[in-house]
Amino acid sequence: MAKSTRIMTRTSLLLVAAVALLGCTSNGKGPQTPAGATGPAGSTFPEPTSTGQFTSAANVKVAYPARVATAGAMTFVSDAAGNQVVGTGPAGTIVLGGLDKPLGIAVAGDRLYVGNAGRQDVEIYALGQQQYLRSLGGQGAFLMPNAIAVASDGTVAVADSKQNLVQLYSAAGAHLATLGGQGTDNGKFNFPSAVAIDDTRIVVGDQGNHRVQIFDRKGAFVAAFGSEVTGGKSRDDYKGKFTRIAGVALAGANIYVLDSAHAYVQVLDGAGNWQGFLGSSGDCASCMKLGLDVAVAADGSVLVTDPENRRVVTLSPELR
Repeated sequence: MAKSTRIMTRTSLLLVAAVALLGCTSNGKGPQTPAGATGPAGSTFPEPTSTGQFTSAANVKVAYPARVATAGAMTFVSDAAGNQVVGTGPAGTIVLGGLDKPLGIAVAGDRLYVGNAGRQDVEIYALGQQQYLRSLGGQGAFLMPNAIAVASDGTVAVADSKQNLVQLYSAAGAHLATLGGQGTDNGKFNFPSAVAIDDTRIVVGDQGNHRVQIFDRKGAFVAAFGSEVTGGKSRDDYKGKFTRIAGVALAGANIYVLDSAHAYVQVLDGAGNWQGFLGSSGDCASCMKLGLDVAVAADGSVLVTDPENRRVVTLSPELR
């Protein structure tokens, strides 16, 4: 998707969807399990009664670009208001429609993972065959599958913002571990809005607690960094501090943290030390108004979904 591509929508729709996606705090009641559920490890949730369908289309309009994922030369965007995921690249456009308020997405090899807030599930699709494969946990297993990440070995991490949990699954779909629960202590969450995973760590954007937490691959807490921005008037006041974490991404040892309240990405090293800023607020080619997700492509490009500017932005690579 070209960085100047414009995506048509309406301001009122943007505001409604932004509240649904970013709503900074949870319901305050702690982890919730839908009625009849036995939990992820012993789930009795059924397969979804309806799934998405692939279509071919040109000049696709995206109503609300929420989450972004990359795979090779392809860029995939979840359209929370249009109930679709759209993938674009040199080979053309892929459209997966028939979804229900899709939020978190991830691409790993031939697999496309989609978190449907409406169906409260995570669905897996085969891109090559363009067909539905299976769900993780079943319909109703997640209240708000807001962000999804997949490691190189196929381990899947799903951030369920409303349940204040991150669930881990194997490549085969077996439940591995549950991270979090509501709270402010280390290892607890208040609206986990973002997740990233690599060979050694799981990184979670803990939005309501204004911090980033790091876990090992088994789900044990390792470290936390960050605090709330209070009274800051310049970027120097924001270094290593966060107001509303919307997305996180990993590239090598570095951690990229998108703060939608301030329209920039902070780049931190593996220990949480501040390295610099990317992006700025506005309408320029590498600016954003309301960034909702961040991804680092294979070529090092940093992409941000920016619905109020009606586009996906490729940020300028120079740190500030």
